[in-house]
Amino acid sequence: MADSKPSEPLPSGTAPPTSQQEQPNGEFGDKNDNDIDALEAGRGDSDTDPKTKCCCPACGTRKNKKNKKKKNADDKPDNVDANGNLIPEATKCYKFRQQELYAITPILSPPFVITMYFVMSCVCIPLGAVMIADNNKLKSSPTIRYDNIPACDVGNNFTSTKTCQVSFALDQPIPAPSYFYYQLSNYYQNARTYALSRSSAQLMGEWPLTSAQIDTCEPILDNKSNGEPVPCGLTAWSYFNDTFVLCKDQNCADGVNVTQNGIAWPSDVEYKFKPGPIEEGSPWTEQDNDLITSEPFMVWMRLSSFNQFNKLFMIIQEDLPAGTYYVNIQSNYPVSSFDGQKAIVLYQVTWYGGKNEFLAIAYTVTGCVCFVLACVFLIRHLTKPRKAAYEDPSMVLDRINEIANEDAKS
Repeated sequence: MADSKPSEPLPSGTAPPTSQQEQPNGEFGDKNDNDIDALEAGRGDSDTDPKTKCCCPACGTRKNKKNKKKKNADDKPDNVDANGNLIPEATKCYKFRQQELYAITPILSPPFVITMYFVMSCVCIPLGAVMIADNNKLKSSPTIRYDNIPACDVGNNFTSTKTCQVSFALDQPIPAPSYFYYQLSNYYQNARTYALSRSSAQLMGEWPLTSAQIDTCEPILDNKSNGEPVPCGLTAWSYFNDTFVLCKDQNCADGVNVTQNGIAWPSDVEYKFKPGPIEEGSPWTEQDNDLITSEPFMVWMRLSSFNQFNKLFMIIQEDLPAGTYYVNIQSNYPVSSFDGQKAIVLYQVTWYGGKNEFLAIAYTVTGCVCFVLACVFLIRHLTKPRKAAYEDPSMVLDRINEIANEDAKS
């Protein structure tokens, strides 16, 4: 049995070590005198001082690039200061936690602000003028509502189908390409439950799916009578399934050359909507894959932010001369249960989208306001300039003396 040496008595006034001081690296412990001195006096170089040492990526990376010291076997650990004392966890990332990282604070001088207002006016006014000119050139058909036509009204029946025909007249020819849209009103695709009810993994053709990937489709987990969840979710379940055929005559013997290729976003076609595997145990069928990879379905799954919206149905690839046109409609989608409306419209688009008078006016008004403000600030700056404190330090000293005198009097 080894001899045990008696422990040496502690100096008077010294507290015995606690278990917190003996904790391993990285845990909180009581600060000893060396830690307190290092924190208060800032003793030690920049690599070992707790107040200057930083473990966050921003200043830590910058310090490493600045110092570029070679490590060796005798280097001390990062959680030990110059005296070999353990650095408390609370002092790590000091600069990051105390918001002392490097930052840029721009000084908005009068010349800079005036210049920016002039630049904004020089950008917004021409844009607004170009949009106003383009709006006058863009041609469109009248918006035709058809859910209130008895031959097209399916009521509140999800299984009912009706076929009807509507016509519209073009006063001016519309050159190709033009775009055919269907319009829904009082329809809130931006509702939280509706917007989240889908499985992105399923739409990308992944299989098998975890329960977490399927649960995102609640409250509609399956859309078919056999319980197979392809495609699942409220958005897919409520897919707009009315169809339209644009014709030049009432009997529809002479149709208009149209296509549905290119109506969806290229990123949706390439990445977000893929066919699933058709194999034993898989719920996918050819019909499911045809639906998921169809571009009208992709357009529908792109949710609208407003309760009235247009969605692209097809692209017209030939010039439309002035005259009367007919649209054969197969009406399947009920809207009476939520007081909705269905309509169709076709129009041209340009580099900023369809005809948009509000956007053109907004750019023009913004540019004019910026120009007026720039002129006002410029006149004010030329007639009564104001010196900045950083340009004349004596102003700061005078103000400090004024405050000191006021405090002395009070």
